[in-house]
Amino acid sequence: MLPETFIPKTIAQASQLMQSGLLSSSTLVKHYLERIKKLNPILNALITVMEQQALETAAQLDFERHCGQIRGLLHGIPIVLKDNIDTAGIKTTVGAQLFSDRIPSSDAKIIQKLKSAGAVILGKTNLSEFAADLSGNNSFYGNTCNFWNSDRSSGGSSSGSATAIAAGFCLSGIGTDTGGSIRVPASWSGVVGLRPTYGLVSNEGIFPRAFSFDTVGLMANCVEDVAILLDAVLFPSFTSLKQLYPLPTDINGLKLGVIANYTWRGIDAEVALAISHAISIFKQLGAQIVTINSPFFIEEFDEVAYSTIALYEFRQILLDKSVTNTKILSKKVQNDLLKGGKISHHSYKQALQKKAKFLPSQKLFQQVDAILTPTTPMVAPLMNAKPEIYQLNRRFMVPFSFMGVPAISLPCGFCNQGLPIGLQIVGNSYAEALILRIALAFQIAYLKSKIQ
Repeated sequence: MLPETFIPKTIAQASQLMQSGLLSSSTLVKHYLERIKKLNPILNALITVMEQQALETAAQLDFERHCGQIRGLLHGIPIVLKDNIDTAGIKTTVGAQLFSDRIPSSDAKIIQKLKSAGAVILGKTNLSEFAADLSGNNSFYGNTCNFWNSDRSSGGSSSGSATAIAAGFCLSGIGTDTGGSIRVPASWSGVVGLRPTYGLVSNEGIFPRAFSFDTVGLMANCVEDVAILLDAVLFPSFTSLKQLYPLPTDINGLKLGVIANYTWRGIDAEVALAISHAISIFKQLGAQIVTINSPFFIEEFDEVAYSTIALYEFRQILLDKSVTNTKILSKKVQNDLLKGGKISHHSYKQALQKKAKFLPSQKLFQQVDAILTPTTPMVAPLMNAKPEIYQLNRRFMVPFSFMGVPAISLPCGFCNQGLPIGLQIVGNSYAEALILRIALAFQIAYLKSKIQ
């Protein structure tokens, strides 16, 4: 394995080392593959390890670099993919026993973009069956362990991608987020996770969970790396967001909204304390903290409408995929299908109408530039926690999925048990550049405060 001094912590560092000739993609890939062999049997983050393909791709990219043909900052960078994202000729299980031998004939659109940018795919990561559970647990492929404490949940459904990054299997990962499936595991694993604006990144070639809410999500060790990833995978039509990296860091004068009494309704005291400390950092950076006394984006949010849409669409998706043998599905998926079967098409249409009318973001972002919340109201629970615990942890996730706005989770502290705590920053539609800028300013200041 590589000496500690030569192990890059970020995509930008890895790119610089490769450009200077101090590191090759092949060497870095071999390092990560060795670490995966050592720790994946314990953590169960990856379902499929693409060792041979990764080594061959890395060698080709090293040759291109030697010839002066550099594709960009992702050239030669190892990455992992959630196993609901199609990869040509490589098993893509969607976390389901039913699809254990499913091999797509073509790459998802996002994979095409990542390959064109020079990324090296190390493997496919574990997830909840059909990406349908925030626990990250999987009864067939096994549960993904939390890197910080193997008795704790990794969060889901993008559990494997988050654990892989936290465990040092790779520099970045791709997942999906319907109602929190990027942000929850990012928070509980101590990594950065971005849910972009709905529709900003192509979902083509990704097994859907709920068409109305699904979006690709990006994970990495730092905010800058998420920006680099987003630059690579954006739809070409979103030219206004191109070249997010390098990011500015000045947030002086920005108005950041904070829910009044954010300790309200079951938020752990240590989480509240970490968020309070984060707010003090933002004040030091010159941001104006605006108290939102009436958090209408949560109070007016219709949980029933969200669940109606998500459950109805999930059932229709599985029917369209000819999933009829429900006996081998997990109890969670079976229950979701039963609930979805009780929803009429009329009720579904009514819920869609409510979603179309739910536009608090227009009112909200006239008051503030972005809002701050805990990512989850508690740190990672025990892996065998009751379903209602995971339901509670959707509280700051689902309203923003319903709105379709971008949200990023990043580390803001640890509890006394050594488990990460996440801060969520939410912006208006297509405000990725702004929330990444705010997140980076916090990241730099937070890391400085830890050193002092």
